[in-house]
Amino acid sequence: MISGVEFSTGPLPEVQEIATLYLANGWSSGRKSDLVRKALEKSHSLVLARHRGRLIGLVNALSDGYLVVYYPHLIVHPDYHGKGVGSALMDRAMKRYADIHQQVLIADDHAEPFYRKLGFTLAEGTKPMWIYDPSGGI
Repeated sequence: MISGVEFSTGPLPEVQEIATLYLANGWSSGRKSDLVRKALEKSHSLVLARHRGRLIGLVNALSDGYLVVYYPHLIVHPDYHGKGVGSALMDRAMKRYADIHQQVLIADDHAEPFYRKLGFTLAEGTKPMWIYDPSGGI
């Protein structure tokens, strides 16, 4: 882990901070950073990572608080990939939901090994499904 990384549950990042983080990773939602901020505000929980005041990562969770938690976004600035920030963010989020019956996420193919190290396995007999339009038409 990089020295000086601070983790918190708030305050919410500014719209421009969100855009910078998401666009640096090539996420189309970075073009809708105002909506991402609203979504983060409505999340069941949020953990932020900052280094020298700069937003370098976050994880959010949607949950009913009892049976299911879904992690829609784990994002770390590319400058900090492979430095333990993502693992630290997920560790903090997963500890909060340790007693939840089902912890769920959708992993990109390249991220599968990372999530396996955290204890996630493929959900046999299921298929992730979505309606997705990166241009924002939906």
